[in-house]
Amino acid sequence: MDLSAISLDSRIHLHPLSRQLENGVAIIGWGDEFLELPPEGLQFIAWLDQGLSLAEARQQFEAHFNPFSETELWEVIQAFLACNFIAAVDGKAVSTQGVPVESQLAWLPQRWARRLFSTPVLLGWLAVTLPAIMLWVTTPVLWPRLNDYFWLDNYNFIIILVGLLLWLVDMPLHELAHLLACRAKGIDASITWTQRLGFIPMSQTIMHNIWAVPRSARLLPLAAGMLLDILRLSGLIYLLYFQQAGWLLWPELAVKFLKFYLLTSTLSLVAQFWLFSKMDGYFLLSALLGQRNLQADTYHWLQSKLRPIPRFDPPAGGMKFIYLYALITLVGGGLFLGQFLLVQLPIKLRLVWEALLNISCGSAAAPLEFGDGLAVLTSQALDLGLLVYAYWRENLLGGRHW
Repeated sequence: MDLSAISLDSRIHLHPLSRQLENGVAIIGWGDEFLELPPEGLQFIAWLDQGLSLAEARQQFEAHFNPFSETELWEVIQAFLACNFIAAVDGKAVSTQGVPVESQLAWLPQRWARRLFSTPVLLGWLAVTLPAIMLWVTTPVLWPRLNDYFWLDNYNFIIILVGLLLWLVDMPLHELAHLLACRAKGIDASITWTQRLGFIPMSQTIMHNIWAVPRSARLLPLAAGMLLDILRLSGLIYLLYFQQAGWLLWPELAVKFLKFYLLTSTLSLVAQFWLFSKMDGYFLLSALLGQRNLQADTYHWLQSKLRPIPRFDPPAGGMKFIYLYALITLVGGGLFLGQFLLVQLPIKLRLVWEALLNISCGSAAAPLEFGDGLAVLTSQALDLGLLVYAYWRENLLGGRHW
């Protein structure tokens, strides 16, 4: 249905919309579509729900609040149509483009999921992780180092493969934690594959109606993946500390592997705080501040400072959220850039250098090392090629969206 089928005398029947008031705006939604309105917009919706026509609801709005032009009214109705909020017009059902998506864990009793994230469980998480953090801070020998990556001598491609396998195990567990926490809080969620980072195929948890629940109910689902990651890091720290203290005896290769796992897990956790990539840290900060469009608002504000653009309208909550987000992004971006320049880039350069050395020895003298060198160079060339392709696709083809 389009606007031509609706008149001022039409009576609009809306789907049961969720409604949240935050930071001076009303967030309304149905399924996984949401809109922000001025708070008085909720009263306009209430008049529509009472059966008033558009003209009558508009008259009531102007009598109680402020002028509401016909142009503004049609813009609102157009937005409602685009978001599938309208169920019927004058008793005639409106076909929708989509329906609310059911949680992939709808079969799991919600009370079971709640037990996994109950207060005793969260206190147990603190009891495990806080001492581990203290041990890590006070025991420099446990700090990850660049050389920890090269835990297996002579065969770097095996190191790359093991790292990939660990990632393929940790990633779905991370997303499963999000999914279970969503189920515990009554949020419909599903896990899907994405290329949000530009070139790395990865899974992500889509929290379809997260803005339909109060802010306090959003925090745990958004943080659940990182909570599991920190718990895993804590376990690695304990294992290495017990070995260092002589309480456990590990083979040397096992100790090297644990240090490798600790290094890669730490790098993965740091990456989640590179906020402009919309990783978990970004969504958690957005929920804490109650802002749905932090990235887009900050990007447009920066644009307005760098070159002339149409007038920038700050969000309803004010500029303080943009300033805070920009500051945290700079700090997180500096940390992310630092770990890339000081750890990831040197690792890649060493991988390439040692691969070239292995190839230079020739296949006859050292066939295994020669094959390893070829495999490493191929993997790094593929990695670089995907990066170049991602840049080309996102920038030169105009595929970037904010």
